[in-house]
Amino acid sequence: MIKNILYNFARITSLSLVLAFCCAACASSHAVTTNKPQSAATNQKSSTAVSQKRDPSRIYGNEKLDAAYAKWVDAGYPVPPESSDYELDGKASWYGPGLNGNHTASGEIFDMYGMSAAHKKLPFGSIVIVTNQNNNKSVVVRINDRGPFIKGRIIDLSYGAAYLLDMINAGVVPVTVDIIELGKKKSSKKK
Repeated sequence: MIKNILYNFARITSLSLVLAFCCAACASSHAVTTNKPQSAATNQKSSTAVSQKRDPSRIYGNEKLDAAYAKWVDAGYPVPPESSDYELDGKASWYGPGLNGNHTASGEIFDMYGMSAAHKKLPFGSIVIVTNQNNNKSVVVRINDRGPFIKGRIIDLSYGAAYLLDMINAGVVPVTVDIIELGKKKSSKKK
């Protein structure tokens, strides 16, 4: 009888150890990430440092965007004639984790904490105001990527811009996009 108790105790202890090992392996598998190039890790550190220095009470993000916004206001809020060529009302989503430090479609390094966005057609370098229709918060961003490629979505914001629009938890919100300045389209002429 004592042999059976000791035998069962040993089996239960062994099974418990195996189960604990399996649980630990499963829990740690979520922490495994893909190897990023060194430039991505370096960029993430620098973009985090930049975002921590940013004044959270400002909606624009950086000096160039502030200057473009001020110029637009001083000019009387002009609507560029080409604005009707682009979809400017719809739903916005955001992106960032897992892509920070990667190249955007424009060739720039993506800074998820920066003030940028992806649009299907707006020329790279375009500066736009995105207003969350749910709370009327606005942010000024520069287009440097392409997307989103999901029906009904018109703009994909960096994490930093989405955070200021208070849309992180919602994920997708209705927005209005106003063009401040159109970027330069690349010439298709060969020289």
